[in-house]
Amino acid sequence: MWNMTDSEKEMYMLYAMLPAFKRKVEKSLSIIRDAFRIENVKWSASISFGKDSLVLLDLLHQVTDRIPVYFMDSAYKLPDIYETMELTQQRYKFDIFKAHFADGRPMQEVWERFGIPGINRTESMQNKALQVLKKEPSDRWAKENGYNGVFWGIRKEESRSRRWMIMTMGVTFENTQGFYRCAPLADWTARDVWAYIVSRNLPYPKLYDYQKFQTRDWIRNTGWATTDGANEGRILWLREFYPEYYEKLEWMLPDVKSYT
Repeated sequence: MWNMTDSEKEMYMLYAMLPAFKRKVEKSLSIIRDAFRIENVKWSASISFGKDSLVLLDLLHQVTDRIPVYFMDSAYKLPDIYETMELTQQRYKFDIFKAHFADGRPMQEVWERFGIPGINRTESMQNKALQVLKKEPSDRWAKENGYNGVFWGIRKEESRSRRWMIMTMGVTFENTQGFYRCAPLADWTARDVWAYIVSRNLPYPKLYDYQKFQTRDWIRNTGWATTDGANEGRILWLREFYPEYYEKLEWMLPDVKSYT
């Protein structure tokens, strides 16, 4: 299942034995339990089947076996994600609901409206894109199905905007529309995530093992049509390990050739 070296596995297993790591896990479980105690909130979970959300799902499973899992299918996901989704569903028996990323609009339309990630998309354009393409469809799905709260696997370490949001709003908060969000992994590092995955023997997408141009900690589960990180080896990584998908991306966006 994994392509980690024995030394990597041993490092993560030893880290998972540290009292500080165990306290972090217990804190996240406590955050989840406290969220379930909030009155009149019907919770769901937004899961991408990347490394962070897989940890979130396992933590949730330790607290409940009745939460619906929401998966936003962009139609541009790498096959490893779907394989991991099947393995995860067998493991937990949660109901997994699929919805389409941004109502299934073509990626070219996304680029035209919001810019191209890692190439000409500004931070403000990125925030708007995330709002329109991910947050709004996710919230709409939840409301249409009677849910007014969502667990998600975001971490402060990932970006300045996520750190600012969590520091400002807290790990569990209600937005102006009366919708709740909870981020039990907010204070986790990438090392915490991998230590948990290894120590709990969780299946994960093999794309994280392809570390030639990017480290395991920073490889993103963003789909083959995402150019985010183009200047940091993302396009080279895609061409090296998923050449058939790189060819599709190059056909859609010839400019990516300049990053290889």
